[in-house]
Amino acid sequence: MNSNDELRDLWQQQPAAPVRKGEDMLTLVIERTRKLDRQIAGRNTREVCGALFVAIVFAVMAWNAQGEIERLGWAITAASGIWIAYYILRFGAGPGRVDREASVASYTAVLAEGYERQIRLLKTVKYWYILPQWIGVTVAMLGSWVRLGGSAMAAIGPALGWAFASAVCVAVWMLNERYGVRCLVRLKAELPRND
Repeated sequence: MNSNDELRDLWQQQPAAPVRKGEDMLTLVIERTRKLDRQIAGRNTREVCGALFVAIVFAVMAWNAQGEIERLGWAITAASGIWIAYYILRFGAGPGRVDREASVASYTAVLAEGYERQIRLLKTVKYWYILPQWIGVTVAMLGSWVRLGGSAMAAIGPALGWAFASAVCVAVWMLNERYGVRCLVRLKAELPRND
């Protein structure tokens, strides 16, 4: 028998450490709360940066637009970027803070509320996130069509641009409202029960 086998046998013969269910559960819930906080902070940073990028790009497009209706549409899209950044910063916060000495039930309640807040945020994405941008793009594409003469032939480019933008909006909506909400509901269901 070599020394590795002897060490393994010795280690396996040691009595198992007593399980401290309450402390282990508290540690698990605290770590999940911190993880949700980090995920939300990362998402919020990405979304705010993306929204400000959208605001800048579409403000430049509005400035350079050739028609008034087109300019209005791109300006609406730029303003929607600023609106999204504000909304995320205002309503996209993670779980609230809990005292380190709090009970498992307190941490679980805070984490459950954090999940519920994010679920509500994702369920309303179509109103505060997608709709303002879609309206801006729709107005801009309509303005582009009017500027190009309003004929059926002139409608092809703006119609394709509008269709592409609409498809992206639907994909973002489905990703948030279907996949994102489903993941959060699953995580919330996995929380320990306070029975």
